Amino acid sequence: MLAGGVLFLLFSLLTLEVFDWVIDDLYIYFRYVNNFTIGNGIVFNKGENVEGFSSFSWLMILSVIKSAGLPLEFSSKIAGLIFTLFSLICFYRICTETGLSDFFIPAAILMLFNLPLILWAVSGFEIMLFFFILLMCFLIIVRMNTDSSLNLLLSFLIFLISVSRPEGVVFSFVMLIFIYVFSGNRTLTLKHLGIYSLLFGAFLIFRIFYYGDILPNTYYAKIGHNIVGYYEFRTYKNGIFYILYFLKSNPQFLIFFLLLPFTFDKLKSDKKFLLIVSIILIQFTFIIFSGGDWMVQYRFAVVSIPFLSLGTVFCLNSITFSKFSKTYLIKLFTLLFFLISAAGLYFADRSVIEKETVLWNNLKKESADIYKNIPAGSIVANGSSGIIPYYLEDVKFIDLVGLTNKHIAREGFRHGTWFERSLPDYVYSQDPEWIIMWKKKNADGIYTFRDASPCYYDMAENKNFSDFEFFKEYDLYDDVKIELYKKIKSN
Repeated sequence: MLAGGVLFLLFSLLTLEVFDWVIDDLYIYFRYVNNFTIGNGIVFNKGENVEGFSSFSWLMILSVIKSAGLPLEFSSKIAGLIFTLFSLICFYRICTETGLSDFFIPAAILMLFNLPLILWAVSGFEIMLFFFILLMCFLIIVRMNTDSSLNLLLSFLIFLISVSRPEGVVFSFVMLIFIYVFSGNRTLTLKHLGIYSLLFGAFLIFRIFYYGDILPNTYYAKIGHNIVGYYEFRTYKNGIFYILYFLKSNPQFLIFFLLLPFTFDKLKSDKKFLLIVSIILIQFTFIIFSGGDWMVQYRFAVVSIPFLSLGTVFCLNSITFSKFSKTYLIKLFTLLFFLISAAGLYFADRSVIEKETVLWNNLKKESADIYKNIPAGSIVANGSSGIIPYYLEDVKFIDLVGLTNKHIAREGFRHGTWFERSLPDYVYSQDPEWIIMWKKKNADGIYTFRDASPCYYDMAENKNFSDFEFFKEYDLYDDVKIELYKKIKSN
């Protein structure tokens, strides 16, 4: 375990390079937290009950952080690192209790030293909490026959899976199935199902009565499609390419897929391996169904990383290499994983991360001036609904892409498989007094709304845009700026 501590220390040092990275959506959480902790409810706009965030459990953790008087952004990043440490400890226990203790170091190298995990560990998002809960459930289930003292904790953790990520409900049911697979005890399985049903049922009742829907608004805004159709197949194609690009950028995880055919028979005889493969399969299926993700460094694939790492060393442990001793084999693959991981980190393209670091931190600085120009109580239409709304807490915002707006999330249209929705006629019908528009340079060096996002182009092309006049602009990056438009007062 000492070696694991050294690896985590090195991992933490690597996160310092990207620690200042921030993304606009994180501040959606922060605005909800602010409203919740001052008594306005779990809302984005006061009086509008819309579930415009992805993780209820993470929101509660952030609310505790805020109530303790700690800075939200810094503390949420540190919380991610803490959950990464907990995950590594859990990962160590899994290796020791599944006959893979000799492979812990190479498995930990695979898990820790890749840019997606390094970046998202200090993102401030819920990914590492979800990561940790899945590993804890895995550990408790595989030791179920020898330790029954953690049954109540397991039921609660399975519930937490469902309220920590949108895809968590599927994982919860898989964990319940594997409780029976490992224990063979129908009564025990039904007890876990009963406790989970009570907890999650109570949460769904709360969600229906408080937000008016069984699903979070983010599902409709970001996914919300059917199963079969032209649009759906284009979405699934994007999801498949998302996985392929993830593997291309992190080739160390290709080893698992290369070795899997040689250990495929183990899926029938080894329940632990079957659970590992099932978790990977579920996460990849979710990626395909959702069409991937627009955020950098494969956010959706991060959840699969510890299980890809476990699956890789499980395959190695299962294959007999007659010419090599086990000790020699472990040293060889430890060196191989280290070299591949180091090369991946060295050659990884950080340009988008660097750009986002500058852009969003500049927006935080400029929000102070925007706050001076837009009075409290105003109604503002805005496409990036995190940082600016957080700093303009007394302003009502209409989210142009629907994350925190029910009507746009359900009725808005997409351009192709673009992740954002658009519904300009509805936005204008809400009588905004201000519109915050983004522009981006095209290949000819001209700033356009279309290159920033189709939703801004739609807003600008709508006849109602003529009721607004340009007020001020802010340069955020060498090719990105925002413009403020104010409604023209009628005489």
